[in-house]
Parts: sequence; structure tokens; C-alpha cells
Amino acid sequence: MKQAKIILYMALMMMAVNAASAEKYFVLDVNHILGSVTFNKISLKDAGGAVRYADTSGFLIKSVSFKNEDIDKIYFGMAENKNYLIYVPYSKDAARIEVYNLKNSKIMDIDVSSFADTCGNSVCEEHESYESCTKDCSSGGGDDFCDSVADGICDPDCSPKTDADCAEKEAGEASEKQAIPKTGEGAKVRQLTEAEKEQSNYLWILLALFIIIIALIFFLIKKRKESKIIESLRGYISENIRRGFTLQQIKDALFREGYKEKEIDRAVRAI
Repeated sequence: MKQAKIILYMALMMMAVNAASAEKYFVLDVNHILGSVTFNKISLKDAGGAVRYADTSGFLIKSVSFKNEDIDKIYFGMAENKNYLIYVPYSKDAARIEVYNLKNSKIMDIDVSSFADTCGNSVCEEHESYESCTKDCSSGGGDDFCDSVADGICDPDCSPKTDADCAEKEAGEASEKQAIPKTGEGAKVRQLTEAEKEQSNYLWILLALFIIIIALIFFLIKKRKESKIIESLRGYISENIRRGFTLQQIKDALFREGYKEKEIDRAVRAI
């Protein structure tokens, strides 16, 4: 009987040690195919212990906080045409995970704010609201959630129809606009003469013409620049198609270089 108690005690101790040594990680599921890294999914997992990272170079993967501060950084080498599960240390303050290629260009930005646990830190974070965390976010604050609480504060996320405080504020502002301004007893409101009105209208017309001219100049410069880019992309795509590359491979390469999908599609249509 005594021996059985000792064995049970040792088993409980081992379970406690394992639980204490367990570490939580973000698990990135990605593919590295033909030079492109594609994201499949992300999950949260408790590992049996600390994950060791042997790579000192390769793809840089880091977690970033809601204050845009780096939390953890790791390097991960990836051969082509394989699937990878990458373990990134979990942090309750992590807002996103960024992935950089061998040229130190960001190729992936993964939102992990849904895994965060920041409620109770006395700061209404970007991903929090009065609905999700009343400890940090007060009623009537700008947090993308209309709380409709009658607290004397017009919630900027509400309309007068959904927040009675906003309706009262709107009514008060309307009354102020209707009031006649007075600077003292017997003061009179100065009226613009016909000449002053004409001069004011003339200045507004000149200003409008100036704005239109500037806008046209910027529009023409932009169109000319876009035409050059499309023509350059058209030549690049045509040349690589002749070399035997598929259109999807060419598009992936252009995406990595920072070109927009709209520019690439226009170039393809121009071939």
C-alpha cells in the first residue's frame, strides 16, 4: 500500500513538472513552392517544452505587439517544394506575425490579435471595445462599437438614432446655429456690400480653377507613369512566357517585387 502511494505521488510530480515545462506557441502552416511562401493557417499549441531553433539565417519570422514593438524573432530555413509547421513563441500581447524573405522584404503579415489577452491592462487596445473589455474601454469612447449607454456622452461610433446622448448633442448644436450672435447691447450684424460679395465670389472662382488645374496636372502625371509601368510589365511578362514560365509563376514573382494586382492584370490584357 505504501509503495502504491509512492508511485502515485511520483506520477503526480511528473505531471506537474510536464505542465510547468509546457510552452505555448503560434504554429504557422506554410508552403514554400517555386520561390513563393504561401500561408495556409495558424493555430495555438502547447508544446512539451521549449522549442530549439538551430537556424541562424534564412527567413526572418517575428511577432509584433499592438504598439508595433518586436516581441520575438526567429530564423527559419526553408527548402523549396515543401510544407512547414513553424513554431513561434506565443505572447498575449502579440498583434501580428511578420515573415521576411532572404532579401529582408516582408512577404507575409498575419493577424493574430484574436489570440491576444490584453483585457485588464488599463489600455483600450485597437482590437478591444466597450463590448469586449469594459475594464479597459469606457462608455462613449471611439472603439468601433456603439454602446448606446445613456451616460451624457455622445458615442462617436453611434448615430443620433442609436444613442440618445448624440440626439441631444445634435439638437443643442442646431439651437446654437439658429441663435443670433451678439457682441453687446445694441450691436448690429455687419452685412457685406454687393461689391464685397462680388469680390469674394471672384476669389472663390479663382481658387476653384487653381485646384482643378493642379488636379489635372497630377492626373496626367499619374496616367503617364502608370502607362510606363504597364508597358514595362507587358514586355517582362511576354519575355518570360516565351522562356517557358507559366503566367501564375510570373504573377507571383511580380507580387514579390511589390507590383499591384491591378497593374499586373492590365499588363496581361495588353499582351
